[in-house]
Parts: sequence; structure tokens; C-alpha cells
Amino acid sequence: MFIILTQLLFLLLVGAIAFKVWQILGGKDNSLISRLLFILVLVLIVSALISPDSQVGLVVLGILSIFFRPLGLSILLLLIASIFIKNGKIDKPGPTLILVALLILIVASTPVFANWLAQQVEKVALKTVQTDLCCGERAGAIVLLGRGTTEPKLPYRKQIQLTDTGDRIPYAAQLFRQDRAPFIIVSAGPRQELINPIIEANDIKQLLIYMGIPAERILLESHGGTTYNNAVEIYQIMQKHRLGRTIILVTSALEMRRASLTFARVGFKVIPAPTNFYTFIHQTKYVRHITGADFAPSAEALLLTTRVLDEYFLTFYYFIRGWLAPSI
Repeated sequence: MFIILTQLLFLLLVGAIAFKVWQILGGKDNSLISRLLFILVLVLIVSALISPDSQVGLVVLGILSIFFRPLGLSILLLLIASIFIKNGKIDKPGPTLILVALLILIVASTPVFANWLAQQVEKVALKTVQTDLCCGERAGAIVLLGRGTTEPKLPYRKQIQLTDTGDRIPYAAQLFRQDRAPFIIVSAGPRQELINPIIEANDIKQLLIYMGIPAERILLESHGGTTYNNAVEIYQIMQKHRLGRTIILVTSALEMRRASLTFARVGFKVIPAPTNFYTFIHQTKYVRHITGADFAPSAEALLLTTRVLDEYFLTFYYFIRGWLAPSI
């Protein structure tokens, strides 16, 4: 019921904004073409939200996400402020917009803020490491969400290159060697950035074989799409091989909560196995020094803030679509 009410409120909010824009475009200074363009944009946005995996959806959501990120929003504010520059002077609200843009960039790129923000998202992952993974429970399969963990294997690259989220792959292999499950299911679809997409899951399988995992113990889910679609496909794979409903889910700590709730929504019993932590928890033996660099803006901190905000927006989108279980 709560999800339905939230969906209705969200639709009412979007509808109110769309109606207000429609009224503004209906003024004397605006033409029929403006309204037609607005309708086209609205249709594209709705189509993207309904079908985010389509080519149109990927393009539209990619463009929209720019303006919900610190760097994109700051650039947008600066562009709007430039409109108010006339004859070497800047009229109101130009100065305010410039100040807000600078504040967004400074705060978002400060390591202290970025690390604090990441810690708020990774709290659930930290808790699961201390509880769910402590007892050695076996599962039907280890599910590795591998999208984006490797770079495309091009002719001049003599090896499969890992990205900064590539820690998931050796961690899944480690769990398999600990006899936590009889299979590893690799979920990674086509590389959409390529004109002729190749399946990323094949490269990840090759890496796992290099790490000593038998090829017959690696199953592939290569349809791609959203995490929800991945969960649905993996559920069918589990049923086909009679592996039950219990899985050990391996993914980054930042997205572990959303991923776990998504798989639970499909019908899995999820044992979270997060990795790629950004959070540093001070303990008696391990204490990190706070230095001046923690308060100096950096590109790495801006990237981390952007990733955390992306995860917040994705979680909200999954919630609106009804793809999240009430709890793990």
C-alpha cells in the first residue's frame, strides 16, 4: 500500500510539473512547435522510465542523469547564469547561481564529505559482513553481478583488464574455493558502449577459469538490463538446474542493499557478500590519520559522491517500480 501511495504521489508531482510547463509554453510568446517539442520530450522520458533497458531508455536516462549529478548540475547552473551576463555585468539571479554551482562542486569533491556519504550507503553491507557471512552457510549458487568489472578485450589488449570494481571476481572465486556453493552464476550482459556488443560475462568466465574455477561450474546470465531483470533470469537458471533459492550475492558494497532487496523481491533467500568498500571503520588496531588532503577537493572524491548519488536515485527508481522487497 505504501508503495502504491508513493507511486501516486510521484505521478501527481510529475503531472503538476508537466502541467505548469504546458501553461508556460502556452503563452503568447511561445509557438505550437514549443508545445509539440515538450510533448515529444515528455513521451521520451515516460518511455525511458517504463523501459530503461531499451536503446531510447538508455540514451534518455543517460542524458537526464547528467543533471542529477554534482558536475552536470553545476555546469547547468553556470550555463543559466551566463544568460544574465550583459555588457560585462551580470544581473540577478546570475551571481547566486554561480555561488550555488561552486558550493556544489566544492562540497561534492571534498573527500571527507564523499567518504561520509558513502558510509551511509555501505552501513547495510558492513552489517551483513559481520552477521550473514560469519556462519559459513552454503547456498545453491554464488551470484556475481559482474557488469562493468572488466574492460572490453580489444586486439591490442593482451589481457582482460579489470576496472575499479573488479574485486568482485576474485572474491567470488574465493567463496567458491571455500566450498560455499557448487556453482558461480556470472551476470553480465552485452557491452552496450560498443556498436557490435560483445558479452562481458564470457570475459569474466575466462578470468574465473584462470583462477582455478572449473568451467562446468560457471553458469552465465548474459541478457543484461536492470538488476531486476538479472534477478528474474537468474531465478530461471536456478530452477532449471534445481539449485534452490538460496544465493550468495557478490557485488559492490555501495549497491548491495538495492541488489539484495531486488533479488529478495524475485523470491531468493540472499546471503550478501559485499566488496569494493569505500568506507573505513576506525578500530583499535587500525586507525586512519586525518590529513589536510581529506579537506582538499579532488576528482576522486567527486567521482565517489556521484556514484553514491546515482545509487540513491536508482534505489528510489526501483522502489517506485515495486522492484524492492520490504526487507532481506
